[in-house]
Formats: sequence, structure tokens, C-alpha cells
Amino acid sequence: MEHKIKMIVSDLDGTLLNDAKKISAFTEKTLLEYQQQGCIVVLASGRFQREVDRYAKQLKLKEYNGWMVCANGYEVTRMADGSCHTFDSLNPQESQKLCSIADELKLIQYVRIADQYHLKINRLLGGGLKGAVGLLKLMHRLGYQKGTYTVHLLEETRNVQSMREYLNEDVYKICFIGTVKRIKKLIELVERVYPDQYAFYYVNPMAVEICKKSVSKRNAVEYICRQTGIQLDEVIAFGDSGNDEPLLLSAGIGVTMKNGTKKALAVARTLSAKTNNEDGVAYECLHYLGGSNENS
Repeated sequence: MEHKIKMIVSDLDGTLLNDAKKISAFTEKTLLEYQQQGCIVVLASGRFQREVDRYAKQLKLKEYNGWMVCANGYEVTRMADGSCHTFDSLNPQESQKLCSIADELKLIQYVRIADQYHLKINRLLGGGLKGAVGLLKLMHRLGYQKGTYTVHLLEETRNVQSMREYLNEDVYKICFIGTVKRIKKLIELVERVYPDQYAFYYVNPMAVEICKKSVSKRNAVEYICRQTGIQLDEVIAFGDSGNDEPLLLSAGIGVTMKNGTKKALAVARTLSAKTNNEDGVAYECLHYLGGSNENS
């Protein structure tokens, strides 16, 4: 293999998955072939483990000694034996303080607590959101693909009037949503009051996830490298948004998807030639790692 790449690390949403939230047959075949050649595949997502499991099974990560990185790098799982390593979580006191700052800025708050998503949103927006979910369901029945995962999450979400009263245990991350100006203000306030304690990962210009400073896909992949004896410069990594940036900027080959966020594209080292809907990950692997595929 060119560049001596020994590990393929890929984000899911907007990267490995198409807009229907599926791994195409071509991409599946390509990644299975690389694993059969001895290359390790790692799925690295902001999603939680149970939301990544089915993709890990599709790519047979357990059989081929692959890994999962979940919740922006908080949790790392060796698929062969199910062993898990975790980084720092947000304790109830600091989560409540972060939500207090968000309350002052009137931000929407979204967090998973005890295996259930909780959403703090005002009643007017809540009613509008319910209507939007209903519209998306109708559109899905008519063949529209986008928004499926969002609908699934919102159907499992509990709407609350105050997030702080539910934050009685550690959580991995909290998502805050609002105007661009208010999100920027949130980050400035948190950094001023609690300097160098948290990582901020933009989902889009109006949404940011806050985790402990130690939580990142880069730290998670470096941990996997130590466990496998692989160097970071022997890794090719793929992503499309803020939580991918530290890894993409440090891996041997860091590929930002053509369909990436504006911020991710601005700092990209390498851009994919194709989007997530065009098997971009598979084609970049074939370009950099070599190999044959009848559809390439």
C-alpha cells in the first residue's frame, strides 16, 4: 500500500454514510477488502455506541479487529473483545453550570442522560419542531431521504422545561443551539469562566457540542494507535465537520469531505474528489492505498 497506511478512520454522518444514512454496497465492499488485506478500520462518530453498532456489524469490525470511537472520542471500543476505554465526562455540577450559562443566552439544549435524549426548547419552537417532524415523516413516505436520523432521534427525545434538574449524573457532551452570535458568546463566556477545560465542536454555525478537553477523535485514535503499534502517520482519516478537524490535521492523510462544513473546508489539508453520496471515502482509499475494485 502506498504511504504505508495501516489504519482507515472514518466519521459516519456526512462522510461514510450517504444522506439516506446508509453505507453503500460499493463502500462496504471496498472497506471489507482492505480489512482482509490487514488494514484496521475504525468508525469514529459523534454518535453514541448503540447508534454506531449496526454499521460496525455491517463492516464486520469484530471479525477483522476493528474499533469504534463514539461520542466525539469519549468512548473507544475494541470490537474483537468488546473492551472499552473512556476519557473524561462532564460531572453534574459542571453540566448544570454550562446549562445555566446557556439559559442566560436563551439557547436550546440537547443532551443524552441515562440513555434518553433530553431537549430544552421553548413551547413555540417545540410546536414548530413537532410539525417539522411530521412533515419529514410524510416526505420520507414519498421517498425523500434526508432527515431520517434526525426524526429517529427526536422521536426518542424527552422535552423538558429545565435541563438542570435532570443533570444528576455524568454525561459525555451537551449540544447547544442558537444564533451564530449567541453560540459565539457562549464559547467566549465558558472559556473566560472555565479556561482550558472544555473542547468545542461545531455541528454547524448555529450548534456546538461541549465536551471535556480530553475528549477528541484525535486522542481516541492516538489511544488505538498505542494499543495496535500503529503510528499516527500510518492513518488515513475522513471527516466533514468540527469534531473531525483535530484528527484530520494530525493523521498521516487527513481527508475532508467535499460536502464538509464551511469551517472544516476552510482548514482542510486534503479534499475528497467525491461527496458522501458518491462513495467519497471508498474512492479516496482506492486513490491513496491502491488496490483494485471492479467499480473504481
